[in-house]
Amino acid sequence: LRPAAQAGYGGVIFDGTHWLLSLSPELFVSLKDREAKAKPMKGTRPRSAEPAQDAAHAEELAGSVKDKAENLMIVDLMRNDLSRVAEAGSVRVDEPFAIESYPTVHQMVSVVRAQLQEDKGAIDLVRALFPCGSITGAPKIRAMELIDAVEAHPRGPYCGAIGRIGADGDTAFNVAIRTLRLTEIENARGKAVLGVGGAIVADSEPRTEWREALIKGAFTRASSPEHKAAQFDLIETMRFTPEEGFDFLEEHLLRMKTSAAELGFSFDRHEARNQLHALCFVLEKPSRIRLLAARSGAIALDIQDMPAPWGEPAECIVLPLPVDPGDWRLRYKTTDRSFYDDAQRIAKEHGAAEALFVREDGLLTEGCVTNIFVRDDDGVLLTPPAALGLLPGVYRQSLLEEGKAREAELTIADLEDGFFLANALRRMVHAKLKTA
Repeated sequence: LRPAAQAGYGGVIFDGTHWLLSLSPELFVSLKDREAKAKPMKGTRPRSAEPAQDAAHAEELAGSVKDKAENLMIVDLMRNDLSRVAEAGSVRVDEPFAIESYPTVHQMVSVVRAQLQEDKGAIDLVRALFPCGSITGAPKIRAMELIDAVEAHPRGPYCGAIGRIGADGDTAFNVAIRTLRLTEIENARGKAVLGVGGAIVADSEPRTEWREALIKGAFTRASSPEHKAAQFDLIETMRFTPEEGFDFLEEHLLRMKTSAAELGFSFDRHEARNQLHALCFVLEKPSRIRLLAARSGAIALDIQDMPAPWGEPAECIVLPLPVDPGDWRLRYKTTDRSFYDDAQRIAKEHGAAEALFVREDGLLTEGCVTNIFVRDDDGVLLTPPAALGLLPGVYRQSLLEEGKAREAELTIADLEDGFFLANALRRMVHAKLKTA
């Protein structure tokens, strides 16, 4: 569950009967060098696999007057609570209404800091703030009375706090949200209970609040096939020869850097370059190198022999584009490419080297691992526009920049007299449509 939650304030506790597995992203309160810090969360939007939609969700949250008002209400409550144990005038708000992004949600957070009074300690601090205002609302006492009257069951550890107090007085407690209570039952089976919820105010819309609660529990689906499919890596596939080194190395690294920035990945281009350069000292034959980058920034290299050359002309079949032309996976090279793999399998079953995709409007886009080119009467190569929904290949980009190719809409009829397939691994290959 940890990769799906990316909890900054997690913890595990066993009380002799129950396991508490806390994957909380919310800091209740910390104390370090006499400075107290609280980081209330209030305001949620779902993540989206589509980068533009995901950015729109974050932007909507950042500009939401309703969410800012709720966040400010909790910030004021926590400022008031902190003032009971803080030096006069030391309470301040840093980074108000900041947006933090987690694998399943965007959250609005603010940071409240204060200097603890000399005669106060960690226990005094926790007592002054507990329970956290972000899960009670304001005014705190009256809100808790309403919660007690309305909710059918006690919350248990949910919405409490889990943390530690060090011998030196340094302290850190989370808000026990995204927290499962695990209980062993008969026959080595267990039961898990997860609490989720949201802040209800006068203008809350019930369906929206219900959806938000479900979003907050989405991290528990980390083992589901659809969630695993979303945990993709970025890929760059490169050609290496001992004589020439890596073809288009900087172009591949730039594309991965750009993709990482747009998809929210960490990527150190210099580290990737260093690891690739180190390979040059051990590789003794032409090789196919895959550079993989995880969202966390981890880098991996996969080394394989160069694939066998296609016979020329390479025979191709044409298949309907299996996803919407606007699907984000068409624009980025990632491990989430099952529809490409399925098309390649179909091509092999038909004795073809490659499968080409055609949209519902009859326009060609690309092959599973190649870009498509047709030579016009002037000798210039024509290739489908990237805007139609395809991966802008590194080799394709080099031909466009050199003026050897230009974008143009192509149909199946344009392939009848022969065409070319190209990528950075195989370069340019003459091709034809497979006949029955």
